[in-house]
Amino acid sequence: MRYKVAGHVFQIDGTDLYDAVAEKIDIPYRPFAVSDDEREGNPLFVMELQKEALLWQESVPVFTNRDNVEPGFIALSVFKDDEGYHFEFTQSSSSQVNGRLSVSLDFSKARMSLSGTDIEQWLTFTTGVNFCYMLSTAVHQTVLTHSSCVVYKDKAYIFLGKSGTGKSTHSRMWLKALDGVELMNDDHPVIRIDDAGMAIAYGSPWSGKTHCYKNMQAPLGGIVRISRAPYNKASRLAPIQAYGSLLTSCSGMSWEKELADGRDSTIQGIIRTVPSWVMECLPDEDAAHVCSKSVTEGF
Repeated sequence: MRYKVAGHVFQIDGTDLYDAVAEKIDIPYRPFAVSDDEREGNPLFVMELQKEALLWQESVPVFTNRDNVEPGFIALSVFKDDEGYHFEFTQSSSSQVNGRLSVSLDFSKARMSLSGTDIEQWLTFTTGVNFCYMLSTAVHQTVLTHSSCVVYKDKAYIFLGKSGTGKSTHSRMWLKALDGVELMNDDHPVIRIDDAGMAIAYGSPWSGKTHCYKNMQAPLGGIVRISRAPYNKASRLAPIQAYGSLLTSCSGMSWEKELADGRDSTIQGIIRTVPSWVMECLPDEDAAHVCSKSVTEGF
C-alpha cells in the first residue's frame, strides 16, 4: 500500500506477514491511502516487513536511550555501518527487543522485523514507519512535532510541552469552550513549509492514544508551549525563545549533520512566519479563552 502524509508518498510492503499489523493498520492509515490514479512516480521511501529477524554485524553504536526512557515510551538504540542505519526498539516495560529496522543511507529503502506480543508488534511497527518518515522528509522542509493540534477559524494551532504537562487537555479545553474547533491530531502532526514559504500543519497516522487520524491541512496560525501554573497567562516568545521551544518538540537525529541542518532550516522557516507563545495555565476552559484570544488576536 502507498500512503501520502503532508504531500510525501511512502509505501509499505508485507503487512500481511504479521496479524497484529494486518488487523490494525486500516484505521490509522486508510485516510492517507493513495488512490490508484495517484500511484505514478517513486515513493519517498519503501518499507518492507519481513518475518526473519534482521541481523547486522560490525555496526557502530551511535545513540541509545534505553537507560533513561520514560515509562510508556519505546526505548531506542541506533547503529550505523556502510549499508545504512539500524534501529532496535524495546518497550519500556520489557527488556526484549520487539523490532529491528534497517534503513539505507539515502533513507529510500527500509526493512523491518517484529517480535513480542501483538500490541508490542503494532506499536513497534508504527513507530518504525514514523521513523522512516522523519528521516526521509528531514531535508524536504518537513518536521514531525510531538504536539497536539487543533483547527480554529481555518488556522491550525499546535500545543507543545513535555509529556504530562497538558497538551491534550488544553486541546480538549478549546474543543469544549470554543465553537468551531476541530482536533487535527493529538500526538504527531506534521508541519511543512510550502513553495510560498508558508508553514502548513497536516494530520498524520500517528496520534498517540487518541484515535484522530485525519487527512487534513491548515495554515499554521500559532505555536503554543503549555506550562502548568495556578493562573492563566499567555506570553509572546522572542524568536530565539521560539526556536528553542519548537526544537525540543521536533523529532530528529541531531548527531547526523544533514538531518540536523534540514530540521534547523525548517524550524527557522516556521518561526519567521508563525508567532510562538508560552501558555502558563490551569486545565480549565478559561485557559482556552485566554490562549485563543492571545494567539488569534495577537495580544
